[in-house]
Amino acid sequence: MGLNLLPIEMDDIRKRLDREPNEIEWRVIDAVWSEHCSYKSSKIFLKSFSIDSPNVIMGIKDWQDAGAVDIGDGWAIVIKVESHNHPSAIDPFNGAATGVGGIIRDIISKGAKPIALMDMIRVGNLKIRKNVWLLKNIIAGIAAYGNSIGVPVVGGELSFDDTYNDNPLVDVAAIGIVRKDKIKPSIVDKAGLKLVLAGLTGIDGLGGASFASRKLSGEDEIGAVQIADPFAGKIILDVTLEIADKVEAIKDLGGGGLAVAVTEMANGLGAIVDIEKIPLRVKNMDPADVIISETQERMLYAVEEKNVEEVCKAFEEYEYPCSVIGEITSEPIIKFRYFGKDLVSLPTNALLEPPKFLWPIKNVRKNVEEKNVDLSLESTIYTVLSHPDLVSKEWVYSQFDYEVNTSTVVKPGDANGAVVSLPNGKLLAIKADGNPDLCSEDAYECGKGIVAEAYRNLATVGARGMVAVDHLQFGDPKKPEVYYTFVEAIRGIGEATRFFNIPIVGGKVSFYNENSQGKPIKPTPLIVMAGLVQGKLLKNRVEDSSYVVLLGYTRKELGGSLLSKIFKVPSQVPKVRLQEDLLSSEVVIDAINEEKITFAKDISRGGLAASLFNIIVHGYGVEISTKSILSDTDNVVENLFSESSGRFVILTNEPEWIVEKSRSKGIVASIIGKVNKKTSILTIDNTDYDLKTIVNNYFNFLEEVIGNG
Repeated sequence: MGLNLLPIEMDDIRKRLDREPNEIEWRVIDAVWSEHCSYKSSKIFLKSFSIDSPNVIMGIKDWQDAGAVDIGDGWAIVIKVESHNHPSAIDPFNGAATGVGGIIRDIISKGAKPIALMDMIRVGNLKIRKNVWLLKNIIAGIAAYGNSIGVPVVGGELSFDDTYNDNPLVDVAAIGIVRKDKIKPSIVDKAGLKLVLAGLTGIDGLGGASFASRKLSGEDEIGAVQIADPFAGKIILDVTLEIADKVEAIKDLGGGGLAVAVTEMANGLGAIVDIEKIPLRVKNMDPADVIISETQERMLYAVEEKNVEEVCKAFEEYEYPCSVIGEITSEPIIKFRYFGKDLVSLPTNALLEPPKFLWPIKNVRKNVEEKNVDLSLESTIYTVLSHPDLVSKEWVYSQFDYEVNTSTVVKPGDANGAVVSLPNGKLLAIKADGNPDLCSEDAYECGKGIVAEAYRNLATVGARGMVAVDHLQFGDPKKPEVYYTFVEAIRGIGEATRFFNIPIVGGKVSFYNENSQGKPIKPTPLIVMAGLVQGKLLKNRVEDSSYVVLLGYTRKELGGSLLSKIFKVPSQVPKVRLQEDLLSSEVVIDAINEEKITFAKDISRGGLAASLFNIIVHGYGVEISTKSILSDTDNVVENLFSESSGRFVILTNEPEWIVEKSRSKGIVASIIGKVNKKTSILTIDNTDYDLKTIVNNYFNFLEEVIGNG
């Protein structure tokens, strides 16, 4: 049967049922109990993210299709993050496109209108032709769906590492807006409701949930990839929002198809589904395939019988299939029938309560013999600043219609965070952050670090983080060294979100991200954070003769840094000092509201040098004195490329105000230089470094690589 269940799980369900499941039931159990749908290896730890917050309307405890928080004035935002890693490795265009479609449906399942998308992409070395092909088609798939459906892609991440050569990561996040009293659940609490299915069911995406719950085999797995239809997705979006008031619950048909959607929607009650009533894209489909198909652009609604006709009439106006396929029952049994014959009859609780696993952990300690960095400053500057992670991503976002719906306030590439306008007049900032290099060195510090980085990035536009979702991407959890990094990352994320008092209201776990030889990816947890602008918005601009102020202490902590990755520099990892992140962010927000700064950039990937380079690419030069950097090392390379947290580079005409404001908050700031008109010149301690070639690489690298691929 090609099941992905463990022998212990198969024995467990036999004992619960006191019988042998039939072949179709096994396939249903395989889907519902898949790692992708059940979180059986992670759910115990995910509960640690729960934070009681008066703003949370729907969170971790609710375990629904998306999270929601109150933003005032009767409005709420809905937020979700998802991935389509395995499908994108096989069919990058459809894998990425259906990832967008799926996240959109998660948002509208809450009755919310999607207003923004973000994409976070990680692929392998671009010197390998296949990775260029993957990247090109992943971007094309995201653009095709997002542009067609009318939801702007407002930001994201793009980075490169050999660890993703066989297993790219394609994460998509979405934000929606809804009146808080109009939020719809994905579950029901009473029997008698009719189950209404919109959309056609086909043979694509068969076994997709199980496929996503194992490592890539290298064999032909194209049948597990769903096919995208953004124009059908647009109909689903528009009609779902139109009929939301007429339905009791809304559920996206994602991983596991109807098997999972019906079981989760029943929420401990039962359901009867008549398979012959399901509209099909392909004639004479095997009933078992109908149950687990993951064909896209389908939604399941629980509807009072009196409203069924009105609901389906809305779809009929678009000639879109809509059919009553069953109903919710009081008997807690999930039944799939075919012309009156039960093909599946399984207890709801048995399906909803798979065995939970705690796998062994093992800390593979790395002995770091720290040495003084002895590198040529000039070659180090040129090498690090030329790295693909630091180049302009304009080739990517130029393919997205990021201004559709006219809600985008800060365009992609213009700041550290995206900003969109809300119906209540407020501005919402959004940012996603991950750091696999740091996570491969110390997953705990990395967990704290990515939360802190997202918080700092929101501060650079004047926003304070208020809600987050996470995506945890790792290899095989049964491998002790992999599971250890997973547990440590959760510990770090949980500690940081509690410190900042930012509730995680949802997320995703993606295990089995490995190549065909079983080598896992670097641990890649991801945080997507959103927050409201606290008064004034900063739109970065660079002005001649502005003072360069460095906010925060610099430390000799190069482990997990871009410098360390390139030059194999042994060093300690950055210890994330959350208080410094919080206080420095408060200084930046205060400075924005007092109109004391014109430019703000947090210091992260590539260190201080990369942040200064971000000023230079605006057509200016920068001169600094490294003796002015407040640091625990005198080594210039270490000061320029350390990625210790809690720091910002800001441009101001009132540097002393920044220094005094910082001291009043209990942190440090130093005036380290000025902006000048020496285009593309970085001056360090009176020595000029001509970066014209690096600037040219910054603007043209991706387009040239893709064009030659």
